[in-house]
Amino acid sequence: MAYVQLAFLSLLWGFSFLLIKIASQSFDWIGYACGRAGVAALALAALALARRVAWPRSAKVWGQMAAMSLAGQVGPFLLFGVAAHLITSADMALMMGSAPIFTFALARMFGLGEVWNARAAAGLALGLVGVALSLGSPFAGGGEAHAGLGRALALVGAFGYAGSALLSRPVSRAVGAAMAATGSMAISGALLAAAELVAGGLPSLADLAAKPAGPVAALIALGLFNTGLAYFVYFRLIETAGATFAALNNYIVPCIGVIAGALALGEPVRPAAWLGLACVLVSVALTGSAAAAARKIVRSPTL
Repeated sequence: MAYVQLAFLSLLWGFSFLLIKIASQSFDWIGYACGRAGVAALALAALALARRVAWPRSAKVWGQMAAMSLAGQVGPFLLFGVAAHLITSADMALMMGSAPIFTFALARMFGLGEVWNARAAAGLALGLVGVALSLGSPFAGGGEAHAGLGRALALVGAFGYAGSALLSRPVSRAVGAAMAATGSMAISGALLAAAELVAGGLPSLADLAAKPAGPVAALIALGLFNTGLAYFVYFRLIETAGATFAALNNYIVPCIGVIAGALALGEPVRPAAWLGLACVLVSVALTGSAAAAARKIVRSPTL
């Protein structure tokens, strides 16, 4: 089941960079981030209300969700909103390939319960090789002066996602994946709406109606499916399989992002992408099996 959830999450987030690129044609970076978080927060809150899910009353839990919001939603949404105006959707997807390494390094640095061995390390390394083969050097091609800045911003966003993944595990265990996603996204929506008000005010319905249908539809789809639904699946996967295993979706995401960009936006795909995809799939299987074996060892009683 963990692998099915990982594949589904990878599909959702793999196509998200295409939608970000389309939405950025009519929305600035704050407007895009606010719209994405706002749509996701409303959808998740409506679902929680329909299911009569109790909202947490613990100040500690709300503080943890606020940290998740800032690190894994507000920051990355804004950073990728800027990056979408500077680089291609494939470039943004490539930068996400670094997230498993960041997650692994942070987990080891802070002793957050991720148990790994040589097989897992080999899997992570193979995943990086697969990303490199799929897309080539992140500094190859283009030649635009602003491309380096766009990639750097996306890389910082990937680091934020990694940090949030580790922060979300205790919250998901305390209140469940659904409420972890709903609460953190509600905070993100409120913070980004406040930022939009300060920057120039929230758009009216007439303003939204005047925008092209494609970018508006892309933003709505991004909020509903690639954010709201995806974060629920993500937190659920972290709760059951661990943060580093959940972060492995970011090895598959670049491959999907490259194909989506090629089909919809005409971005070039190199033949080595297919070899990279094979490496990525082996990496996921290798690292996932190593993590599962490590968890069994940890849970087994000592004799």
